[in-house]
Amino acid sequence: MARRQPPDVRREQILDAAERVLLDRGLGASTMAHVAEAAGVAKGTLYLYFESKAELIAALRARYLERFAAALGSRRATTKRLERFIEGLFDFSVANHRLHHLLFHEAGFSEVDAFAGARQLLADIVAGHGGRDPERTTDFLLHGLHGVLVAALHDEQPDRRRYVRGATALARRLLP
Repeated sequence: MARRQPPDVRREQILDAAERVLLDRGLGASTMAHVAEAAGVAKGTLYLYFESKAELIAALRARYLERFAAALGSRRATTKRLERFIEGLFDFSVANHRLHHLLFHEAGFSEVDAFAGARQLLADIVAGHGGRDPERTTDFLLHGLHGVLVAALHDEQPDRRRYVRGATALARRLLP
């Protein structure tokens, strides 16, 4: 790794290293020294970017949420918004399952933040369909999709096609 990097590049390198270390060692066994070593920086350099392990994990969570929103938001312009939303939810969740578990469940943080952007996007989709109670419909759909997703993620090889087709068919039944 190059010695001198712009601060934003170095920060991303540190976050990438932290993600690898946390996934390899687990939350409790990982230290700032492990992250510094994996990032190829001195421990003091690491502390210039993150004052504590808690701050580092918070930054990883924020980056995770940005990427999650981007994965779902890229589907806004399609004509099949609901299906694209469900595909994005599945694809991102499968690709980041271990990291999600670590950043939210192991670290003891609520998933409410993780789903805020997804909830808003889904609310926009639901609103486009009309209906009597879009807020409750959105909540019901989001929690239902999450529940089916959790079940799919517990399979050794989650079946994307089955999840997307089944979840889309169920969701469409709720929308007028």
